[in-house]
Amino acid sequence: MIEIGFTSRRPAQIRRLGRVLYEGGLRMQRALAAGVRAGTLPDQVLLLEHPPVFTLGRNATRRDIHVHDAFLEEMGVEVFETDRGGQVTYHGPGQLVVYPICNLGAGRKDLGRFVRGLEEAMLRTAADYGVIAARLEGFPGVWVDTPRGWEKLGALGIHLQRWITTHGIAFNVAPELHPFRWITPCGITDKGVCSLASLLAESAPTWEQAAEKMEGHLAEVFGFDPLPVPTPSRSISALTWRRGPAGPEILMMLRQPDQGLWWSSVTGMLEPGENPEEAAHRELREETGLAGALHSLDFSHTFWMDPALLGLPEGEPRFNTEISYEMEVSAATEVQLALEEHSEYRWCSLREAHALMRWDGSKAAVKLLGKRLA
Repeated sequence: MIEIGFTSRRPAQIRRLGRVLYEGGLRMQRALAAGVRAGTLPDQVLLLEHPPVFTLGRNATRRDIHVHDAFLEEMGVEVFETDRGGQVTYHGPGQLVVYPICNLGAGRKDLGRFVRGLEEAMLRTAADYGVIAARLEGFPGVWVDTPRGWEKLGALGIHLQRWITTHGIAFNVAPELHPFRWITPCGITDKGVCSLASLLAESAPTWEQAAEKMEGHLAEVFGFDPLPVPTPSRSISALTWRRGPAGPEILMMLRQPDQGLWWSSVTGMLEPGENPEEAAHRELREETGLAGALHSLDFSHTFWMDPALLGLPEGEPRFNTEISYEMEVSAATEVQLALEEHSEYRWCSLREAHALMRWDGSKAAVKLLGKRLA
């Protein structure tokens, strides 16, 4: 075991969240870091993956990205500036991102040991699949000596504020590797990037398999005693649209004041025993009186449920996974609002609907629908 300055085992909540939008991940980290700092939460460890995104660390500039904004828009890659250390890196589906939100105070003030512990967890996970990775002096993360030269398997970037850590590691299980060629990854020009999939081909693990191994090694290396965590609740969103004279139009509804007073599409929580598609049909019927053929948008994401915005009681952090659908209706279809939930509705262009949507996941779903209909 790597010693990182802890004299005893420590409780932690380890959460495997699946797909998380990058901006939503930042909000999660800030909220959980506040709880860890206040002592109301134990250490938190988040395992997740992001949609395609370039993130700029404190030492990066936009010049480290070598393609134009229009190209990134076409390819569906977002760009965010962050407060972590390091330069520019890429996150995308198939990459295992770990955010350890830990209190390094009270006799644990050794960031170097903490960083080495994260690297050790990545080295052990790689070794589980027969990949011999190593540290390279002067180059954070973990590396593999391949026939093409040294290639990075796992990146690392930490933010430390008042001895509370955020951000973390990105371990390449099976992400697309070509986006790394559109940047100067981590400011390094003479080394490449690899993944378990590029090294192992068909014998590579799935994301879930690698996440399970990583979770165990993090607990071993840092001496975590994992505490129970609730499974995220589940909800659906169903973008209802019709063909208008100027293009597709999405049904948007204004929630009643006691329901939040924001514009949204059809949304709702799964009821006991329902699958997501059944819940989407029920919510469409209850909120709009509409029925039809649902199609998956192949998009789901998990987010932290902010008590201040959603009117929830304070306490244990709550997370929800939303699954998105779309349904076309005829131009002559009449909407029958459930007035206890919504006060009015309108049909909006894709651009107008995107602007009205309050939540990141809803905006992302509109973009996906637009690409599908283009």
